[in-house]
Formats: sequence, structure tokens, C-alpha cells
Amino acid sequence: MSQARNEAITQETKKQIAEMEALGFYHTIELPNGEVLPGLLSAERLRNRLTQFAIPTDLRGKRVLDIGAWDGFYTFEMERRGAHVVALDLFRNEKFLLARDLVKSKAEYVVGDICRLSSKDLGRFDMVLFFGVLYHVKHPVMALENVCSMTLDTAYVESYVIDDGTDLSTPPVLEFYEKTELRGQFDNWVGPNVPCLLAMARAAGFADVQFESVLSNRAHLTCRRKWSSAPGSDTAPEIICVENSISRDHDFSTNRDDYISIYFRSATPGIGCDDVYAEVGPYAARPAEIVDAGGDGWLGVLKLPPGLDANWHAIRLRVKQSQWSNSLRIPVDLSPEDQRASSFLPESTDLRISLATDGKTWDRWRVKIGAGSCLSVWAAGIADACELRQILVLLNGLNLPAIYVSELDAEGLRQVNATLPAGLPPGKVKLRLLCAGDVSAPVDLELVK
Repeated sequence: MSQARNEAITQETKKQIAEMEALGFYHTIELPNGEVLPGLLSAERLRNRLTQFAIPTDLRGKRVLDIGAWDGFYTFEMERRGAHVVALDLFRNEKFLLARDLVKSKAEYVVGDICRLSSKDLGRFDMVLFFGVLYHVKHPVMALENVCSMTLDTAYVESYVIDDGTDLSTPPVLEFYEKTELRGQFDNWVGPNVPCLLAMARAAGFADVQFESVLSNRAHLTCRRKWSSAPGSDTAPEIICVENSISRDHDFSTNRDDYISIYFRSATPGIGCDDVYAEVGPYAARPAEIVDAGGDGWLGVLKLPPGLDANWHAIRLRVKQSQWSNSLRIPVDLSPEDQRASSFLPESTDLRISLATDGKTWDRWRVKIGAGSCLSVWAAGIADACELRQILVLLNGLNLPAIYVSELDAEGLRQVNATLPAGLPPGKVKLRLLCAGDVSAPVDLELVK
């Protein structure tokens, strides 16, 4: 139940604040010599929060970020488990610095706002603790996106919620507190229910979000960036085309809220968001939408994962118990010049493009771009053993999967067809063919409106 606009709870909070000021600490801190710096929250209560998560006891070699470190109990506990820890807080807390000296901690201390920091500022961490912070920020999804961008593997999230989490089918609801409606404190901005908290974590880019528990109006989530399940043995889906969901080209940037549209074939019936396991570069990505396009055609729309480096990144997916699909590459935060300058495998002397035409008008060396645009390429040197999923058409490095390969014609050539993203810009491009690891020499092709 929401604690907002409850005078009894507001008065209780005021008493707790007075008690904390008298004690001097919010966290109880246990010192190496057995002495204790008493705080408002006992060590037992703080440890109980940790037991809501399956955090490894051995963190040697791991890098951990503690967001909203306050007096440092969790920073020092993660360090005790062997991790290198960075503690982040909104303001310089002298009590943290005092406690750090007394426990002889080597933790790094950073002052900053999680809504204005990302992996570009602090780097990436194997594990992130995000305890008791989310409801203190005006922009909770932005904060979670930044947390996601700094998480390599798992983030553990704890936040105030307005329900007990017993019915996760309840529609997501978020209370917004303009003033001091929640506990009489001005910096309490939002109160989600548990379904909303789960939805915000997924929308921020975490692929696998698990609800753990609710204790005293505090929900606990485990948010992962890698899939925990292994691929199965069913027939793999086939990616047909990938494009930016808005611009419908191959321009992807981590500086925007970009989404990826993946057009794929799969004979598996009844596919939903929880049945598709996508990967973009090193990170898993859960679809925000799956559309049945008819027959065996499907469209998956997913968020560009936060925290990707400026580079080419492979995309692949699997469905339910299937094997992995074919893999395509997309450019992230790369200029057209950087994309054209990207190097591939050494050019093959056997694989050679003889002709390229518009797949509909058959205009030679000119392809009309827009909705339904397609390209046909005639090439020599495609081996009989080369499978369709092993063939890519490359436009300035953009990966376009072959959707059709013909038998050899009288001149020893095979026809290769590919679908083009509708939003590609006009201009001259370099066309190459990639087949089972071999790449052809480039030829010039013009894209026209």
C-alpha cells in the first residue's frame, strides 16, 4: 500500500531523521577491531537486504559499482568479498570518508548524479548495486538506463514500491510526488508498483529482470544483461533484414533512444516477447514488440542496448528452443566515413561480382531505395557448399543477408537477392559480397530515390 499522504508515516520519518542525526550515521558500520559505529539501520537489517539477492560471496577479480553508497556498508561488504569497488553518491558524505579510513578501505569515491552519468563517464562494472535510490530521482527510467549502460553482467535494484508484489499481472502504475507527499521528504519523487518497476527495468535495457521479494515496501529485482538459458536444438530462425525502427536505415547511436527492427523467418508458432532471445554485441536484448507478419515472417523490435562501444556489433537471435540464427553486423556510433573505412577479410580472387541490378526494375548498377527496395547481384565463385545463411551483401560495410541464391546459370554465375532497409540515403556505395568467409572486390553501385 502506498505510504504517500499518510501523516502517521510522515511523523515516523521525522523521528527517524532525528534519531539518525543523533547517532551520526544512517548505516551501522562494523570496524575491523570489533567496534561498531551505530547507525539508524542495524547491521542485521542491512545484511537482510543483501540476502534478498543471490550475490556471490567470492567477488575476487570483479569490479563493483555501489550507487547511493551513503555511509558505505555495502561498499565495504563488497570489498570484503574481494571486489574492487567504486562508491557513487550525489554529494560528498564526510561520514563515508571517515568510515572508509576506519575500515581501511581502498574503495574509490565519486560524487555525481546517476541521471547524468553513464559508462562513458565511469566505465563498466561486472556488478552494480542500486539500492534505495530510484524513488529519489525525477527521471527513473533515465537513471535505470544509465545503470544498465554501466552493467556488464548483473545489477541488483532495490526501491520503494506501493504494493506487495503478490499480483504481477496488475497493470503498471507509477505515483509521482510533486512536493513532500511521500514521508514529508522533498526528494521522494516516484512510487511505482512492482509491475511498473519490472517494466521500467526492461524498458531501460535489461534483458532478464527477475522479481525477488518485497520487504517493508521495498522491492528487490535482479537485472541481467546476459541470457541465462542455453540455445536448443530446434531449427534456427533466419534474419532477413535489420534497420533502425524510426529512420529505417543503418544509423544507430547510443546518444539517442534507438530501437532496432529485425525481420526474420521462423516456423515456430505463437511467438511472443518472452520467446525471442536476441543479442546485440556482448549484450542480450529482450524485444519490446513481436509482430506476426504472416506465414513464417516475424518482426521483432528491441532497444539498442545501452553501453555499446563505437564499433560494428553482431546481431543474432533464437526462438524458444531453437539454435542461433544467422548473424549480421550493425554500425553503432560510426560515421559514414568510419563505416566505409572498415576493413574486412582479404579479398578473394575467386569470388567476383559481375553485375548488380535493382531487384524490381532490373536497372543495371542503380537501385531505387524506399519501401520494398531490393537488390540482385550476379556473382561467380559461390561454392555449392555455401549455405544461404553464409552469404551477405555488403553496402559500405552494412550487412544485408541474402534471401535467395539461384543455381549456376550458363555463364557460371549465381543470382543473390537481398532486401534493403527503406531509409537508406541516396548516393554511391561500395558493393561487396561475403560468402563463407570470402569477400569479393568492391564494385560501385548507385542508390537513387
